Amino acid sequence: MKETKKYIYFYKAGCGDAARIKYLGDDGRYHNIFIDSGKRKTFKNHITLHIKEMESNGEDIDLWVISHIHDDHIGGVEQYIKQIKTGQSNDIVRDWLYNSLRINNKIIRENSGRMSAAKSIRQGDLLTQYLKYKGGLPKKDIVFDLEPLDLYGMKLYILSPSLNKLESLRNKYKSNPEIPLERQEGEAISGAKSVVHDDYHIKLKDFDLSKWKEDTSLENGSSISILTEYNDERILWLADSHPSDIVNSLRELGYSKYNKIICELVKVPHHGSKGNNSDELYSLIDCKKYLFSADGKNKHKLPSKESIARILRSEERNITSKYNLYFTYNNEALRSIFSEEHDNIFKELNFDFILSNELNYLHFEY
Repeated sequence: MKETKKYIYFYKAGCGDAARIKYLGDDGRYHNIFIDSGKRKTFKNHITLHIKEMESNGEDIDLWVISHIHDDHIGGVEQYIKQIKTGQSNDIVRDWLYNSLRINNKIIRENSGRMSAAKSIRQGDLLTQYLKYKGGLPKKDIVFDLEPLDLYGMKLYILSPSLNKLESLRNKYKSNPEIPLERQEGEAISGAKSVVHDDYHIKLKDFDLSKWKEDTSLENGSSISILTEYNDERILWLADSHPSDIVNSLRELGYSKYNKIICELVKVPHHGSKGNNSDELYSLIDCKKYLFSADGKNKHKLPSKESIARILRSEERNITSKYNLYFTYNNEALRSIFSEEHDNIFKELNFDFILSNELNYLHFEY
């Protein structure tokens, strides 16, 4: 019987990201990489169970990647640190990939080597404070790099952010050192907001894909997105990144629409938001599996059906290859995405969609 060498877990994180890679390293031992952490309840309800299991197996978290400061990506780490500080959990993380925005900000303070417990501190500052206390802050900015990290046979290529995007966000907070780091998307925007409606009533073939506008969020643009490579199998973990940055990085790595990157799985950027999924991005990718980490019930109404249409209707797609769209939940909102379509649309566009019936996570084994 073939030994499973790699497990991929996508935790139920609402409209958020939280994933784990468990793989057999070239040292003959299993290793673990976490990518983001969802919100606090994601950690309490789901991730903590796996961490306890890892501890009982004598395993560590070899690397934890925190893509950016939004609550649906970093909130679970706040809970992790809280449990460590209160003695409920042990710290089993060996290394972190995280870009601190205010390393020298006066909100980050230490007293006689002890961690400050300022109640007003937000997650981004909290993680910086904790890593500074532990001596675990990365020695350099985590930005696009042609040279991969090699972790026991798992290669990680940093695709984003660009240094310019990271510095732009730092300048935003540097201009006012007292401003709290944005916790949720758009919370800094004041004024009345119109109700967001989903686009599930529009048929896949009716979207005008000739028009597109990229996301402008500085926080999303600072996302650490990565390409993992293990035994010649690749996965794109695209966080909430701007697609133009990913396109630029993939081209720097030698990929094009004539030499596409072949992936076994793509974690679709920004939960399927239309401003983070472009035709140009998908023209560079050859993949049959796409994962949407979203529940369809969030205030932003993600995933957007327009993003799904861009994947399925890409002009560079080989329509003879069947696409599988995976979702981390199974609920009425997600089931309604294709309820207005004719039954033959799945055959016409050669795809299927798979909703997760698992309790805590959606997983893949290789």
